[in-house]
Amino acid sequence: MNNGNVMVFAVAVAAAASMVLQTTEAAEYVVGDDLGWTVPPNGSATYVEWASKYNFLVNDILDFKFAQGEQDVTLVTKENFEICNSTDPLFQLQKPASFQFLSADTFYIICSFAGHCAQGQKVAVTFAPSASPSPSPSPSSADAPPAASLPLKFVLSRKVGFRKV
Repeated sequence: MNNGNVMVFAVAVAAAASMVLQTTEAAEYVVGDDLGWTVPPNGSATYVEWASKYNFLVNDILDFKFAQGEQDVTLVTKENFEICNSTDPLFQLQKPASFQFLSADTFYIICSFAGHCAQGQKVAVTFAPSASPSPSPSPSSADAPPAASLPLKFVLSRKVGFRKV
């Protein structure tokens, strides 16, 4: 991912999420499998090993399971991922959530809680193009600004990048 490639999140209403799941053959993965999204007990390799077990494709869904208030999901640039810097995230969510990734790219995700990333709570996930077409943005996305004009830090938008389901 380069700085020119602005990722955008979309919040899907229940009907849109249902439509997306019915029209695509998306695989769903719980990040960390049974461990979930937490500070890993055996250090930094835990989520690297987890991600290496799977071949992620566009439209696949990642489910971040954690106790609210004890973790978060923070999307950052590759540079900030490498140094565990969460001061200027591309996106941050304080609640457990599932996300459908709609573009082929590598996404860098950390927990911004003090020390969590440095202790291994971070994952880089690469999504390859899929054979099926990407779903269209939800009908309510017409009011979203073009991707090129979005700031690097934002809470929610309705354009392609990945979609909360």
